Amino acid sequence: MTLHDYIQSLKSHWIVIVLLAMVGGGSAYAYSQFVDPEYRAAAQVMVIATRGENTSELLQGSNYVQSLVQTYTILVTSPTVLDPVIEDLGLDETPNRLARRVDVNVPLNTVVIEIGVTDADGESAHNTANAIAKELADAVRNVSPVSADGEPAVRIETISPARIPTVPVSPNTRNNVILGVAAGLFAGVVFAVLRRRLATRLTTARSLSEVTDVALLGEIPEASDNQTIARVIRSQPDGRVAEAMRQVAASLKFVDVDKNRRVILVTSCSAQEGKSSVSLGLALTLAEGGRSVLFIEADLRRPSTARYTQLEGAVGLTTVLIGDVELAEAVQEWGRPGLDILTAGAQPPNPGQLLSSGGLHRVVEAARDSYDYVIIDTAPVLSVSDALWLSTMADGTLFVVRANRTKGADLSRALSSLESTRTPVLGIVFNGVKGAAKSPYYTDDRAKGFFSRRLLRSSRG
Repeated sequence: MTLHDYIQSLKSHWIVIVLLAMVGGGSAYAYSQFVDPEYRAAAQVMVIATRGENTSELLQGSNYVQSLVQTYTILVTSPTVLDPVIEDLGLDETPNRLARRVDVNVPLNTVVIEIGVTDADGESAHNTANAIAKELADAVRNVSPVSADGEPAVRIETISPARIPTVPVSPNTRNNVILGVAAGLFAGVVFAVLRRRLATRLTTARSLSEVTDVALLGEIPEASDNQTIARVIRSQPDGRVAEAMRQVAASLKFVDVDKNRRVILVTSCSAQEGKSSVSLGLALTLAEGGRSVLFIEADLRRPSTARYTQLEGAVGLTTVLIGDVELAEAVQEWGRPGLDILTAGAQPPNPGQLLSSGGLHRVVEAARDSYDYVIIDTAPVLSVSDALWLSTMADGTLFVVRANRTKGADLSRALSSLESTRTPVLGIVFNGVKGAAKSPYYTDDRAKGFFSRRLLRSSRG
């Protein structure tokens, strides 16, 4: 993944990232409200050498005291000091339990010992810290070596008695909320990146380009209310869907300009990717430019055109193939002048054999002579082999990919299958894309529709 991919992942999942950050901060705040507060009181004592007549003795005493400081920090949490504290204050705990609430610190290069006590009650923490400082002074007096006059060589002096704390040290609500928000943001970013790296479905044109080099002819926005593309084009001729379909039609004219691609096969990887809707919308758009267009529904396994168009479905391609009617008698005009529809007709028991017969080839050739464009809608490539048989009759194949549904691996397999035929894949139509067909050069759909219609008309022979 490139830096651009990471940025796009974060943009695509910003709502999830923000929600996780809010959840993290809210959870940390709630936790802080339910945790019992703890207070810390600290007393500071200094270890002092009792004698020093001259500079040499003072230096020796200072070195001696510094060597004892670390030993006295251990003495602070020993039963020698804590047992009297528990007895004097009447605490209901053992020296080991009390020692877990005591922390001892020695600032660097000093002979000062800081004795901290944590307690659920501030006053109790204050009393305990001062009591430990007092008992430490007594313990040092008892264990310290004595000088010639019988006085201890080292004594402990309290330089800063503990005060009653008013602000708890735990929980720190502010810090907890900051950490919770940070954890939520981190989780959101990890989710966005992993979602992008592990995603198997194609979501954007960029993800499509990572799978194949086949040209992207256009992005069709997701139609509202599950309407077909052709129905949206008819109801909103200047809308985004209609304009995107015009872009596909115009792009087809620039694909392999040295050859006139007039018979176009439309297929996809699997079902429910919108190939029938796209192919019918393409036929309707091509007819908009004043061309004669025949739409052939060659998907005999799951026909849907009669339902989309409300045309008669009993007579159609199968009826023509078995010789009951001629092509001119089976086609039905629909949508706008110049567009004829040949529905699938009655569903046969052997669609594969019927499509691979020479009769369909004759129908396509007759249509080529009578129409400017022939659009053939066929079954998905990975479902059955119908598209491979039909591709030999077409001038090119148009492949439909549906955003957030088609998998990259499936697209690669399908395109590899089509490469085994002699018919080129003209391009890919990315269907069902959210936010597609937006352009910074136009501010309204009417202007964009006018431009594409002029482009289609100007390309007529």
